[in-house]
Amino acid sequence: MRAGKYLLLVVLTGVCTVLAACGQPPAAVSPGGPGLSRGDVDRQEAATRWANDYCIAVGSLVDGLAAMPTVDPSTPQRAVRTSSELLGSVINGLDQAVQGLDALPPSPVPGGDGVRADALRSFTTVRANAVAAKTQLDSVSNNSRIDQQTLGAARGPLDEVSRLDLLAGFDTYPELAAARLRAPVCGQLTAHATPESTTAASPQSGTGGN
Repeated sequence: MRAGKYLLLVVLTGVCTVLAACGQPPAAVSPGGPGLSRGDVDRQEAATRWANDYCIAVGSLVDGLAAMPTVDPSTPQRAVRTSSELLGSVINGLDQAVQGLDALPPSPVPGGDGVRADALRSFTTVRANAVAAKTQLDSVSNNSRIDQQTLGAARGPLDEVSRLDLLAGFDTYPELAAARLRAPVCGQLTAHATPESTTAASPQSGTGGN
């Protein structure tokens, strides 16, 4: 499992379980090595900075998810309203990530611009689905009767977010892969990924009630 995926799964595990029932970076690692020219070192440094800024951008999604409100399944109406608030946090996190990626300069090494474009497409698609689900929930928040399908509307976008690979494509390009290993914020994104931690709770059914 990709480290970026693991982090999102960890953040969303508790949220999906409820739905089923109802900083400053450290010092950068210096690039370089024997036989490298000044130009090679400069290129590595530029790639490391770009990768670090990329990870800051996509990491804002993780920050946003970590601050998500909890779903209150006490009544169908409360479940709908708090699920809508939760999706609002997801949308905000995706917006922050997209803005950060848009602000990146062109990649100094091959592959970076394509990786960024793919991430922007993925994030934009997930955001559109989250907005649609939030709109659906908001439209029935005051209804006296709410069906199971509506109660589960938030789970689809949350599943999509949990499947996002924040560093997708980096390992396809050797210079990007090396830059990721040197970039401190990328290290923070991947620090907690372990082979044993590969699953998250998945929702089985919506909160009941009418």
